[in-house]
Amino acid sequence: MNCKEIEELAPLYLSGEMEEDRKVLFHTHLAECRSCAQQMERLSAMDARLRKALCAGLPEAGALERSVSRQIAQKRAEWWQLIAAVAAVLLIIAVLNYGIFRPGPGARLFMEVTRDHRQEVIEHQPRRWRSGPSEIEELAARYQLRDVAALAPAGYRLEHAKMCGLDGQPALHLVYTNGVQEVSLFVRSRTGGNRGISATSAGDVRLASFQNDRIQLIAAGGASGDCLRFVRFAASVL
Repeated sequence: MNCKEIEELAPLYLSGEMEEDRKVLFHTHLAECRSCAQQMERLSAMDARLRKALCAGLPEAGALERSVSRQIAQKRAEWWQLIAAVAAVLLIIAVLNYGIFRPGPGARLFMEVTRDHRQEVIEHQPRRWRSGPSEIEELAARYQLRDVAALAPAGYRLEHAKMCGLDGQPALHLVYTNGVQEVSLFVRSRTGGNRGISATSAGDVRLASFQNDRIQLIAAGGASGDCLRFVRFAASVL
């Protein structure tokens, strides 16, 4: 290895990237050439000063790792706090919408009435309806009702009926129409609660309920207010 090659390979030697076989030849030349040896000493000193100056402002690796770990842990804690806050808000919304997180018997009953009215009357999903007067009278006889057509206020006529289940108990589902809109009237045996008339809503479905000592009537329909008129009229007939 000659002096020119020593000059060209010096950067590789100083950076520690020189192959072992070349490093042997490099050291051999420096041992034999005083000029190249002195030049390498000057380059090595300069390289050491540059490394010290450039690396003085860099953080210690362990400290840097600990700092990054702390920041990651802090961000993770903040994310979990955010998730907990969102869950709390959703729980509050559920409570405000449904009264309690798990609906009680009354709330569950109205939810099932709303579901049946949407599926069977608004969406007209296929069901085995009874349309003949004698068939409907036979179903109504279970609730000691003789003329269910007479339960509807003026302008409405009985369209069809069928048995269904509400809140784990059998119920008679009667559907009335005025040619424009349909109203469901559900008839159940009374299962407790206060007597009288009440009204509520579930989205776009209006609900009204009446019960006496013997039966309960629940009307479901649109926003026209006919549900309340239905149960008031039916209550006067009963």
